[in-house]
Amino acid sequence: MKKVIMLSVSIIALLLIAACGNSEEKSQSGDNSNGKQEILLWHYYTGSEDALNQILADYNASQDEYEVVAEYVPFDEMNRQLSVGTAGDSLPDIVISDTVNNASMASMGILEDLTDKINERGMADKFLNGPMSSTIYQEKNYGLPLTTNSLGLFYNKKLFEEAGIEEPPTTWEELEEAAANLTTDGVKGFGMSAVRSEEATFQFYPFLLSAGATYENLDSPEANKALSFIHGLLEQDYMSQDVLTATQDDLTRMFSEGSLAMMINGPWMIERIQENENLDFGITYIPKDKEFKSVTGGDNIAITKDGNVDAAWSFLQWLFEPEQNERFAKETGYYPTRSDVLNEADYWKNEEYVKEFIPIMEVAEARGPSADWPSVSEAIQLAVQKALTNESSAEEALAEAAAEVSEIEAAE
Repeated sequence: MKKVIMLSVSIIALLLIAACGNSEEKSQSGDNSNGKQEILLWHYYTGSEDALNQILADYNASQDEYEVVAEYVPFDEMNRQLSVGTAGDSLPDIVISDTVNNASMASMGILEDLTDKINERGMADKFLNGPMSSTIYQEKNYGLPLTTNSLGLFYNKKLFEEAGIEEPPTTWEELEEAAANLTTDGVKGFGMSAVRSEEATFQFYPFLLSAGATYENLDSPEANKALSFIHGLLEQDYMSQDVLTATQDDLTRMFSEGSLAMMINGPWMIERIQENENLDFGITYIPKDKEFKSVTGGDNIAITKDGNVDAAWSFLQWLFEPEQNERFAKETGYYPTRSDVLNEADYWKNEEYVKEFIPIMEVAEARGPSADWPSVSEAIQLAVQKALTNESSAEEALAEAAAEVSEIEAAE
């Protein structure tokens, strides 16, 4: 046994020496075989990987100084790998992350402050407010919004016609009335995801914002009004109990089958819904309390603090030129993050259904931003579940969530 232990220790030591040697060699020479400075980019794309690789290839061919190399890191592993990379001084130069993780990475000191560079280039006002706000931490920009989307109300036009409803609802009162008229033995009037995951926070947040609340005042009358309204739809049986376990994919299936008349969902579901050629549907704003609101999804791209900042910034400037912003959004199935591209590009203006999200994107806000978003989101999810299952009243559930958020932020 002693020999085995000593042998194992020796092997580990050799591996560590080799790893240190490789790391040192890389840090001393950032050039590749073509004589270009190598820029390492981490991403978690699977379906969009081809689009990313192609745009990187085009950038690399466009100039002779830099070579951006992409490395895949699984989505669920990204935060852990960044933490490990920080401790081991082995971070990439650029990282693509979910928008809700940007503030967290900035708070950990992982990301470079790009505020001055963005302002010098006059880029700050080029982007949609919602996506751009997700890059901000303590009033500084720690990245740029790479892709974006939002949530809207999908509605079945045939079921509306049969129920004698001429227009989709625009207010909460109209939503409740429409849901009541659309609910039959085989159809529920309305559906949203309340599953215990980020999807519940994502789908509830527009209602929270519309009432005038955010995650920072969950114990307010406005927040209580939002959750009480959703609870009322469930209590009156206008929503199925299935929403407590239904994902956005599940909602889409029910909507496509005709058993759900209205649902909250995003543009990434449009093609799937269109597979049912007999389904005539529309898309509009999520009905409002005080004002129309939605929330953003998508990705941000940032430069790490100890990376090759100048080289990485050169690439980001090229990537966010209108042509590249339009192309990457289209090829990945998202929306452009630049407001001028979104409103001027022919594809989003003219494509059926896709165009309906253009005005929605203008009222979409980022979730948070918060350096503690995963924990904050979990508190919101739990409050939604407790209220909808009648474990607690909406007011009590939100008060508990507010206390949890305060404790989380106090420990930061």
